[in-house]
Parts: sequence; structure tokens; C-alpha cells
Amino acid sequence: MLIVVVSMFVEIFRDMSMGKRIDTDLLGRRFDLAITKKLGVVKLPPSFWMRDPKINPRSDHLLWAALLLDDPERVALACSVLAVEYEEQQKKQAPKERIPIESILDDYVQQLLAMMPDIHADRSQRMQRLVDSVKPCKT
Repeated sequence: MLIVVVSMFVEIFRDMSMGKRIDTDLLGRRFDLAITKKLGVVKLPPSFWMRDPKINPRSDHLLWAALLLDDPERVALACSVLAVEYEEQQKKQAPKERIPIESILDDYVQQLLAMMPDIHADRSQRMQRLVDSVKPCKT
């Protein structure tokens, strides 16, 4: 028997891309469950981070869910865990090959917008402002 493990959010993102209305209550509950799991994982040393998406939900999906919920606190949480994972990955890269986290966050916003069939400029700008508000400060 073949078991396929998918993200908690795949169904919601698929429905959204087909123009179906998002159940924000369901999305919020799934986000809260997923972020709890994710925070438990990133507290561990990186060598113990599980790859199973049921235990360790995808960070980009957490960010997308938070953006769809239009919730600044959830966006900040998602960006935080995304940054932790990303920084750990960047340690393996040569300094010249490292991409700033700000660029990665912007790419994720664009990927989400590309999935949305009828995105309005004001919604797009709102999502970008939410992400911009949690980007690391340049010193």
C-alpha cells in the first residue's frame, strides 16, 4: 500500500488556485496546529529536525497560510521559523552563494500570488507590506 503524505494546506491552496473560497476558520485552525508542531521541531538541534510534513510542516506553507489569513502575528511567527530554517541551510553555502532572507520572503509572496486566480492590487500590496513588516532590519 502506498501512503502519500501531503501538507495540511495542500487542499486549501489547490481550492484557492481554482477560485474556490477559502474557509478561513479551517485555515486558522490548521495554521495554529502546524505552527505548534513547527515550533517544537525548530527547538531541537537541526540534526534532529524531521522531514515528515505531518510532524514538521513546510515553512512556506505556513507563511502562505498566514498571508491568506491577513494576520500580522501569524505572518511574524511563520517568518521567524522560516528564517531559522533558512539560516541553518545557509551555513552549508559559500558566502558568495547565500541569498538574503528578504529575497526569499519576497519570492514566497510572489509564488502565492501566482497561485491566486483573481488577485487584486490592494491584496497583493497588503501581503507584501505584511512580509516587509517582519523582515530583518538592516543595520
